[in-house]
Amino acid sequence: MQNVLVKQVTKDIQSGSSKNNSEIGFTIPGYRSYIAVTQEQKDKAYRLRHKVYSEELKWVPEAADGREIDEFDEYAAMVCVEDDRGEVIGTIRLVDSRHEWMVDRYFLETISGSIEDIKKRSAVEVSRNAIDLKYRHKNLSECGVTVLDLLLATAVDSTWDGFNRRNIFVTATPVMGVILKRRGGATEQVGPIVTMPDNCKVASFLLDLEITRDTYTLRHSCKTLHELTMLSSTSPSERCNFA
Repeated sequence: MQNVLVKQVTKDIQSGSSKNNSEIGFTIPGYRSYIAVTQEQKDKAYRLRHKVYSEELKWVPEAADGREIDEFDEYAAMVCVEDDRGEVIGTIRLVDSRHEWMVDRYFLETISGSIEDIKKRSAVEVSRNAIDLKYRHKNLSECGVTVLDLLLATAVDSTWDGFNRRNIFVTATPVMGVILKRRGGATEQVGPIVTMPDNCKVASFLLDLEITRDTYTLRHSCKTLHELTMLSSTSPSERCNFA
């Protein structure tokens, strides 16, 4: 029983105590991002991951229940983006440095130096990015916000306000580093580009949130759209509080 309690307390700490998970996320017309709390929300994310990683990319075997779950999910926080029908169309996973990261097991060659040195820099690993094919290159608003932007903006807020960490660590294709920089992310590549057995090229990056929270232009777009959406849903008397 004691071990169960310790494990639960660890999960509670890992999921973030500075800001409640229900307070993290953005609502914009037709879409919202959030941290999955219920099993139903998590299962929607697992099914999207299965669709992308098992059925489309063939990187992991298909599962009978249609969910893609691995050992890193036990202590993970799951960021989701869903449409107004309640369908999850994007998800990424956050794992705190207290726990084993995916890079520990599969991508150490993308780091010049020690993974422990990376973890000591107050970091959370982002992994298992999955976006529905129909939405990968689709703008959700006139200001150019995409599903990826909603995911990353929510991950930034969760890492900073929930995990109390200063950096996001991500292993992805090199183009991800380019995308992050173009959007204003303070990005540092921490090792070489590596060609994996399937000929996919990957690299690892650190995103400095103390800078990125101010410079990531589309994060500010997410915030503005969220505030306008919330304002439009309030009564006239409640809107006075925004003045």
